[in-house]
Amino acid sequence: MPQPAPAQTLAQGLRRYYAANPDFLQNQDLWVGWIRIPWQDLQKHDIMHVVTGYGTNLADELRLIGFLLTAVTWRRPWYFYVQSLGVFVELWGRSLFGKSYGGQSLPPWTVCQLYWAGVCQGRQVRRKIDAYLDPVQVMTRSLASLRADYGIASAGAWDRVPSNAPPKTT
Repeated sequence: MPQPAPAQTLAQGLRRYYAANPDFLQNQDLWVGWIRIPWQDLQKHDIMHVVTGYGTNLADELRLIGFLLTAVTWRRPWYFYVQSLGVFVELWGRSLFGKSYGGQSLPPWTVCQLYWAGVCQGRQVRRKIDAYLDPVQVMTRSLASLRADYGIASAGAWDRVPSNAPPKTT
């Protein structure tokens, strides 16, 4: 029976996230097709998985990149836009040709719907997330307080864990 995770800090949540995803890159850049995502931005992306509660399946990845397009302050490095829109276009393009990403595939219309759902959720945050925020500054904060400050409702992927086991994603 799943048990609610005890109150945890962002750092603790991020450690659980990486423990549940041991194959994820850390301390190095990621390439998604033709889009390069620097490690510092990838870490912020991973942090937002923990804060939003989005899982790591393709559907939740699309929701998260849509969310980040509108939830983050508009004053940000120009390439944040290229990353969000470029990754969406890359995944949509793959779906048009029946190709998968990470062993997962979705129909083109579903790719658009999921991305748009994230965009809509990002527009509802109480306070925009500072694109230049240093993750070290918030690592000791509780996830509950971060979510409350920004008005983010957790999708739950990292909030409930089976007894004596790390969180699983779909």
